[in-house]
Amino acid sequence: MKFLIVVGTSRDGRNSIHPAREAQEKFFEAGHEAELFDLKENEIPFLGERRHKTESPHPNVEKFGQKVEEADGLILVTPEYNHSYSGELKNALDHLYPEYEDKPFFFITVSAGGFGGVRAQMHLENVTRELGGHPGPGLPVSNVSSIFEDGELVDENYEERFRSFVDRCEEFVKKLC
Repeated sequence: MKFLIVVGTSRDGRNSIHPAREAQEKFFEAGHEAELFDLKENEIPFLGERRHKTESPHPNVEKFGQKVEEADGLILVTPEYNHSYSGELKNALDHLYPEYEDKPFFFITVSAGGFGGVRAQMHLENVTRELGGHPGPGLPVSNVSSIFEDGELVDENYEERFRSFVDRCEEFVKKLC
């Protein structure tokens, strides 16, 4: 299976990149393709018009759209900002619409505190459902700065949580096919 992992913030010092890379590694270990689409490296302009409604979309919007179309499932990775997800991710998601039809969506949400971004996931589930997708399993990552050191996972409990997340994503995709 082919998964697209969307890193939903470009903020300096962001911690959400570490769970995104960990997930990518676990998907590889399980025999899947997993590509990161990092909004820090692929800046998406403010929405003017959706990709399918313009003859010449911004190159990064076109790239994002193609990658979404090719993916069997999308994993959205975001920190929780003010009880929701990042504005950058919202803007990126809004550039596409028909590309999401019947796509499975998965979520890795992070927070500095103990809730692991669950409120961000609730909002993302509503939005992805409205986009015609199928919200699936999530992985809330609490106290993210203490479970990763220098980008490496140091909390053994999360090792199994990441593997279980990959298994649940795979099963969800199989059920939809």
